[in-house]
Amino acid sequence: TEFNVSCRYGGVFHVEKNGRYSLTRSEAVELCRALNSTLSTLEQLKKAHELGFETCRYGFVVGHIVIPRINPYHLCAANHTGIYKLSANTTGRYDAYCYNATETRDKACEPIERLDTSFLNNQGEIVIDNADGSRYNVDGTRHSGESSTSGADDENAGSGSTHDTTPMDTSIRRSSPSYYGSATPVSQLPDHSSGGGEKEIPRKHSDYEVTPVSPDISSMTPADDSPEKDGGQYPASTS
Repeated sequence: TEFNVSCRYGGVFHVEKNGRYSLTRSEAVELCRALNSTLSTLEQLKKAHELGFETCRYGFVVGHIVIPRINPYHLCAANHTGIYKLSANTTGRYDAYCYNATETRDKACEPIERLDTSFLNNQGEIVIDNADGSRYNVDGTRHSGESSTSGADDENAGSGSTHDTTPMDTSIRRSSPSYYGSATPVSQLPDHSSGGGEKEIPRKHSDYEVTPVSPDISSMTPADDSPEKDGGQYPASTS
């Protein structure tokens, strides 16, 4: 079992198990506990977003499934920025956003070297794959095996893992609006830092509905697909 862990922004970080979308909500809670953290609240994630935190992965926070976005990109959160909320069946599998209350720095990328396996069930061999490319066993020793990820830092591209740099293959794209939409809204939701306060009129598309609820939080409801069904990869840059 491999857990990919991002840098921490104001104590908030992203974790995925064996690649994307492998965790139930209860497993996300347990994994955060094993990492000496708790499942992030929406407010904690918003503060991390203000500090520069963004991903391209839906993950559990308390009460919601979200993606934090800073740079608009059509494969991530339907090109929106801000905290993008998924209005969907929460019984699906996603990633986790955890919060470590002892981490007070704006950004910290030192590796996580240990986790408490008493919170986890039947995981077999566990490897912690950190944002800096280092890999650790649960007892704090360095893992000597090869990483299944590239080790490149593409946080600014907004991938969920800081290692995932392979562009999406069009042959494996699905209809899920999690990664692309049938149409791009006429205007983007204002960035959290833009100071814009107007709410955009909801626009109904053929496969999903985007309903902004605040300048930095929006939501959508997929019609017949879910993010975890998408096997696509994510871009290395947004330029």
